[in-house]
Parts: sequence; C-alpha cells; structure tokens
Amino acid sequence: MRANISWAFAGNSVYAGCQWMVFVLLVRWLDLGRAGQFAYWIAVTGPIFVLANVRLRNLVVTADESTFDFSDYLNARLLTTAVAIGVVVLIGAWLSTDRHALAIVALVTTARACDAISEICHGLFQRELDMRTAGLGLMINGILSAALVGAGLWMWPSLTGAVAMYAAASMVTLIGWDLPHMRKTLKIRGASIIRSGGLRAAVSVIWRALPLGLSAVVGSVQINLPRYTIAVYLGPAALAVFSALAYIPTLGNLIANAIAQAALPVLARDLRISRVAYVTRLRTLVRSGVALGAVSVLTAALMGRALVTLIYSPEIADHLDVLICLMIASALSYSFLFLGTALTARLRFSTQCFISLAGLLTVGSSVLPLVSRYGLRGAAYALCAGALVEGSAYAVVTLHHLKADARLRSNTAGLMDECTGEAA
Repeated sequence: MRANISWAFAGNSVYAGCQWMVFVLLVRWLDLGRAGQFAYWIAVTGPIFVLANVRLRNLVVTADESTFDFSDYLNARLLTTAVAIGVVVLIGAWLSTDRHALAIVALVTTARACDAISEICHGLFQRELDMRTAGLGLMINGILSAALVGAGLWMWPSLTGAVAMYAAASMVTLIGWDLPHMRKTLKIRGASIIRSGGLRAAVSVIWRALPLGLSAVVGSVQINLPRYTIAVYLGPAALAVFSALAYIPTLGNLIANAIAQAALPVLARDLRISRVAYVTRLRTLVRSGVALGAVSVLTAALMGRALVTLIYSPEIADHLDVLICLMIASALSYSFLFLGTALTARLRFSTQCFISLAGLLTVGSSVLPLVSRYGLRGAAYALCAGALVEGSAYAVVTLHHLKADARLRSNTAGLMDECTGEAA
C-alpha cells in the first residue's frame, strides 16, 4: 500500500511539474499573447473532457468485476471521447479566428483524447494494485511533453509547433507505454479487449458513472470560469499572466491531496471503531491544512516577487498581488479539503455535490463584476469568495455531524446505564 501511494504521488507530482514547465517554456520563448492562447484552449477543453471522462476510472477501480468487463469500460471511454472531440471541434470552429487557432484547437484536443485513453488504462493498473505502471506512465508523459515542447521551441519557435510536440508526447506515451501494458495486464488475467457487451454495455457503464462526472465537471468549470472571463474582457496576454501565477500553488495542492488520500481510509476506519479518534484525527488534519495555507501565503508575500521573476519574468512578477490572492484561495481550500475528505468517509457524496455547486454559483455570479472592476485581481477575488463559501458550508455540515455523533454517544451511554441498572 505504501509503495502504491508513493508511486501515485511521484507520478502525479512529476506530471504536474512538467505541465507547469511546458507553460514556463511557452512564456519564455513566445510572447504572452500566444501563451495565453494555449492557456485559453486548455481551459475550454478541460471541462468538456472532464465530463466526458465521467470519472470512469473510479468505477473501474471500485466496481464488481463480474458486472462489466474492462473492454466495456474501454468502449465507454472511446465513445465519450469521440463525443468530446466532436463537441470541441464545433466549439473551436465557432470561436477560432483563423486557421492557426483551429490547428491549435485540434492539437490540444488530440492530446486530451490520448490522455483520456491513457487514464482508463491507469484505472486498470490501479485495480490490479499496480500503481508503479500508472505512475511511470504519468512520468513518461510529463517528461516527454516538457522535452519535446522545449526542443520544438528551440528548433521552430511557434505556438503551433510547440502544441504539436505537446500532442505528440501524449500520443507516444499512449501507444508506447499505456496500451502495451494494458494488453499485458489483461493477458495475465486471461481477459481480452475484444470480448465485450457491445454498445449497450458501454452506454450502461456511462449512465452508471454519469453522476460522478457531473460532480467532477462542477469543480472544473469553477476553476476555469475566471479564465474565460479574463480571455474575453482582458485578452490572451492577461490570461497568460493569470495562468502562469495559478500554476504556483500546485505544489501545495499536491501535498494536501496526497495527505487527504492517505487519510481517507483511516478516517473511514475511525468512524467504525472510535468516534473520538475520528474527531482527534480530523482536528489534526484541519490544523495541518491551516498551517500549510499560512506558510504558502507567507512565502508568496515574502519571496513571491523573486520566485516569479526567476521562473517567468519581471513583467509577470509585477502582479504579486494576484499571486497572494490566489495563494489565499488555495489556503482556504487546504483547510476545507480535509472536511470534504471526512464527508467522503461518511459517504455523503450528494452533500459534497451541493457544496460544490454553491461554490460554482458564487464564482459565477461574482467573477464578471470583480474582473470588470479589479482586473486580474478580481478573478482571484472570485476564487477566494468561492473557496470561502465552500469552506463555510463544509464547516457547518461537519459541526452538524459532530453534534449528531455526540448525541448518539450520549443516548447510547444512557441506554447502557439503564440496562445495567435493570440487570442489577
């Protein structure tokens, strides 16, 4: 278990770091306007593919194998990916201003589609407790992306060439690593990708996983709403600045999510065995989230300008106030992330969905007026407002559950005392 967690954390960390490096290379080699175009299409395609993925990997990992074969999950992913490609192409044709923009849309979509197929392969590896193969797949994809984009910019400094290299990295990883290891895993189990329940089984899989996809797309839209607003009202160069700064809290997000994933099964066990241990552990987790957030904000305030200048440029470092606001939004999320983990341990999925919707509505209703008045800082303010609403909701729900637990313990203790008195 510990080895699998280590491989999962390492794979996701390397992949996220390399994705950040790709954007750093674009900012350094190209102008902010062209880097902003890449950020824009990443933001546009993100929610579409998140919804198309319908968190099918979670279903592969947790569902009873006798219900569906892996080939059914693979067919479902191929079907939803094809639909996502069609939707993105239509949106790209509508929003693109020239052939170069349409080419970038097509290349970003290619990368997204390959990554979607790779992800369902990683679900198979995870089900077989082989996070090493999944982690290495993420590492290969990330390192290839950064290396090929860097080489492409060095030989041919254009956005189209760089995005072509980005798509090539995803395709090479899928064909050269994920698909061969998927076949190898299925062969060991005596399964086949040819045997399946056909279209009906694939549609059944999609329908079963759809609620997971809807809850996932809420978070994706919430993150990207400020980017859409910036792109429309402030332009691609401003979007490049905002996206560059938004990458910086990634390290804290990785740390917090790794802790949350490790804590989830322990909290679930505590709920069954000892509510006192559950409360103690949850209190410790929340305190660690607050501490991580405080350190992040303090680091941004004291060292942010020097770090942004070193990583990007003095021009982006002039927006230090935006970075601090983004760090505050992340700091708020670090704290309530563990409250969300506690709700997951209680299997309160619908409650989390409503809380996420509240955050989305807050960001959606505030981002336009805030961006219109405060510019990039307004977009960060909107994310802070959404995080504050979500954090407050999680806190209220958690306190309600803790009070209900306390009443249950009190009633149980009273019944036991009565039974003891009657026996005496």
